Amino acid sequence: MRVRVLMIAALVGLLAAATDVAAQSLTPHFPAWERYFTVSWERYERRGQPHLSGYIVSSYGVTATQVQLLVDSLDSSGQIVAQRVEWLGGSNLPGFSRTYFEVPIRRPAPSYRVSVFAFDFVQSARVESP
Repeated sequence: MRVRVLMIAALVGLLAAATDVAAQSLTPHFPAWERYFTVSWERYERRGQPHLSGYIVSSYGVTATQVQLLVDSLDSSGQIVAQRVEWLGGSNLPGFSRTYFEVPIRRPAPSYRVSVFAFDFVQSARVESP
């Protein structure tokens, strides 16, 4: 009986070690988002907590909806130590406009990177009478 318990414990340990996989980091859903948007930001503190504030600017003439920002917290060597996806306030960004954003930071880091994680462009049809 004791041998059986040891064998099961060893097997469970082996399986646990084999399934230890590093988490994948998040990347923007649309890799060429920079063609349509620019993002600028700066770090500040509110009540002792770090935040990022900035602007996202649309350089495309169509309204973007469901806009989400990806905030990467970076260590001193530029490696990602934490990530956060945050909805853009109001979630719509009209074409050729800019919108202000603020993001609270949960884990302080030496530097940050903000990118557009996801968005949709409004598709519309124009109906003309004959």
